[in-house]
Amino acid sequence: MIYISNMDSIFKNKTCIKTLSAKPGIEIRYAKIPEIIHSIFKKKARLDLRAKSNEVFRREDLINPFLSDEEISTINGFKAFKKQIEWISGRYLIKHLIADLSFSNASLDQIILSYFDQGAPFLSTHPDLSISLSHSNDYAVAACCKDEKQTLGIDIEKITKKPDANFLKIAFTKNEILNLKSDAAQIFKNWTIKEAYLKYIQKGFNESLHKVEVINNEIFHNSVKIDVDVFSTFINGDYVLSLVSN
Repeated sequence: MIYISNMDSIFKNKTCIKTLSAKPGIEIRYAKIPEIIHSIFKKKARLDLRAKSNEVFRREDLINPFLSDEEISTINGFKAFKKQIEWISGRYLIKHLIADLSFSNASLDQIILSYFDQGAPFLSTHPDLSISLSHSNDYAVAACCKDEKQTLGIDIEKITKKPDANFLKIAFTKNEILNLKSDAAQIFKNWTIKEAYLKYIQKGFNESLHKVEVINNEIFHNSVKIDVDVFSTFINGDYVLSLVSN
């Protein structure tokens, strides 16, 4: 089944966070990273979002200390500021989402995420609950199933100029390239579907990109058509978000 939308009416404002109801049983939260960062830190924490080198963060810099001491240490271990704020923004979105869906009564700093062997995140207290995170340029996205029987993967990408031939050969099979539309928006949409599926199967880039094909919004893995739902939407005209779920 395929869901495709570009209607802003399905988005609901909640401070700087927006909620997307893409499918029953699944909730998606997304926001601009600069808006998240400016809303969660005290004024004394003067952050230059254009900085290239990393910052040293402290829990007391946060208006609401939603990060644990261990998470702060992880953030301070990143060498690039961009990586730091992407990680912070993803944690902010997913922790609030988990709390709002009542999967945890703990304080936000006690909501702990861990990782499976191939890098997929999971909630430590609910390892069977499917969650997914993504970020691209100014946006961060988090998604969570409301039922542990559901599985999902999500991806967002900024639409830039049409990718060159080298990227297409790396990202897509010959069959995919033959079926791709020539405009950049559709190419990036197919890429987000593929990456969302790789997260759905909890393998990420540990799986060969050429073993997964996206053709006419359908997914084939090792040449076998996969029975999943695909949802794609365009945000502000220059970002595309895709969700793959069962």
